[in-house]
Amino acid sequence: MIRFVGLLSLLVLFAPQPAGAQLSAGVARADVTPPLGGPMYGYGARGTNVSEGVHDPLYAKAIVLSDQSQKLAIVTLDLGSISAGSAARIESIVGQQTDIEDVLLVTSHTHSGPRATPDFPSTASPWIRDAEEKIAQAVIEADGRMVPVRIGVGWGEVREGHNRRMIGADGRAVMFWENRERIPTSPLDYELGVIRVEQLDGQTLATLVSFQCHPVVLGPENLDISADYPGVFMRIVEAELGGQAMFLQGAAGDINPFWDKTPPAEGAFEQVEAMGRAVAEEVIRVSGSITGFDAAPVISVHAEVIPLASRTDVERTQRDMLAEINTVLIGPDIALATFPGEFFVEHGLALKARSQFEHTFFVGYTNDALGYFPTIQATTEGGYGAASSTRVEVGAGERLVDRALINLLYQANKISP
Repeated sequence: MIRFVGLLSLLVLFAPQPAGAQLSAGVARADVTPPLGGPMYGYGARGTNVSEGVHDPLYAKAIVLSDQSQKLAIVTLDLGSISAGSAARIESIVGQQTDIEDVLLVTSHTHSGPRATPDFPSTASPWIRDAEEKIAQAVIEADGRMVPVRIGVGWGEVREGHNRRMIGADGRAVMFWENRERIPTSPLDYELGVIRVEQLDGQTLATLVSFQCHPVVLGPENLDISADYPGVFMRIVEAELGGQAMFLQGAAGDINPFWDKTPPAEGAFEQVEAMGRAVAEEVIRVSGSITGFDAAPVISVHAEVIPLASRTDVERTQRDMLAEINTVLIGPDIALATFPGEFFVEHGLALKARSQFEHTFFVGYTNDALGYFPTIQATTEGGYGAASSTRVEVGAGERLVDRALINLLYQANKISP
């Protein structure tokens, strides 16, 4: 939910919160697979080629959480991106039929999904409008299925993916797209976080998984719709643990799978399966190790829009690019911060390292798609995502991470307005 926050509302938003009542949650999903014959997301190398088949369906998966005074909807999407316009339309539909004010729409960033256009399959009935309605209805349906739950968090590690930026002796970046030999690179974040939401009898309702790696095992030669490796790990987790598995993509802006952009003829789908299974096995292990479930946490949500200038406006005279960040506290030690674009991995590492909350999650690709957010250092090194394909002002990523950390501290009453 987009909000501008003034001093009076800050005093209200960050006022001490009452002790939580019983936590409740509901889940639902919708199939948002597009019709065939439409443009696909992510690769200019596809040219004018369009989708020809469906390897695996694309889903919108919603969970609504409530502490009886505050509601939050989190929706994970097997899509490349979502626009602020689509997010606003979905929030509007949800707001008309429920009392949910905060909706977080997290895309996986698969490059084998559809590219939303206003004229496919027709201008009278574009796929994206149908998808928006289905996504909203999944949230509404989840809101109608609320049951008492408890929540717990665990952490593990999956050593999949590499940093695609190699810095030479001259201090310049050379792009290292594919790394089938698994040559060590840095920086990296192999940490995998699991949020387990279970009913009071121990039955899994939802498993939210945080990891950071581009879903680009499938390359531009692939013309089949697919969720890439996240679709595989969610399928396996659901089969093993029950409930609904959901993917919270992290700061994956410069992190690629080892088998990057693999053609189908070279075993792309086999590699998708292998990577997905590696992630799933760790999710299942971590989920089984979680203890210390909380059945009555207070939920606090804060949304803020921060105006940014464009990369070309070095004087920053027109801050007309609007970046929405959301910060969520669940109980005293679970913190989520969401960001509207592709942040370099250092931003995620910095957020977690500097956070004062035990379980902190960096969630990218949420509620808008403002492109790459390189670090200040990376902009001096050049390369894709740092010198090209980025449109936000230099330092925007650091600025938004700082703001998220500040907002979380206000929400926890660690600092006062």
